[in-house]
Amino acid sequence: MSIAEQGRPDGRTKDFTSALSRVKETASRVTNTAVAKVTDKVPLKPMDRLQRMARSPRVTVPTLSKEMKLATDRVRARPAISPTLSMNIGMTAIGLGIWGVMFPNSVRRALGVTAPAPLVQALFGLRELATGYALAGDPTKSEVLWARVAGDAFDIAVLKALDNPKNRSRGGAKAALAFVLGVTALDVITAMRMTNVKRNCA
Repeated sequence: MSIAEQGRPDGRTKDFTSALSRVKETASRVTNTAVAKVTDKVPLKPMDRLQRMARSPRVTVPTLSKEMKLATDRVRARPAISPTLSMNIGMTAIGLGIWGVMFPNSVRRALGVTAPAPLVQALFGLRELATGYALAGDPTKSEVLWARVAGDAFDIAVLKALDNPKNRSRGGAKAALAFVLGVTALDVITAMRMTNVKRNCA
């Protein structure tokens, strides 16, 4: 056997190397699957559940034979869903701001607010317009989202005070309170997510 022939890899060596590579890949997939199943079964704290839902929305649909799970791709959803949600929050805020600025008396009738119209325009309409416009321009501004959370706390306090038997528009105040509580949860989740975003622009 020549020296050149001795340096060539044997066919059996190639087969062994290929088989070993396939075994490693299979073992890696099995390990990752097992870890994912164990992680899914670990009970999460309420805030962790909200963050997980914001990062990777999923739902379980019962069928006749077995349950069907629908979920977004975590890799693609994680960086994209928070700015999209923040943008939608901003557009909703612009709509509420226009209502408060242009039709303050309508807001007063719907909620039973006794404050004068200019105060409703300033504390509700202009505030919503300002945060909505800021988020529409740049949905990654975490400071604007945290400002919204502070405004939500103010709104909750006001609506809780309006939720009393003396208020003729108590039903509207209750509905608005439920809406604001839901929006507050979204604001908190998005603000936490955007706080950790690394900005590449000023």
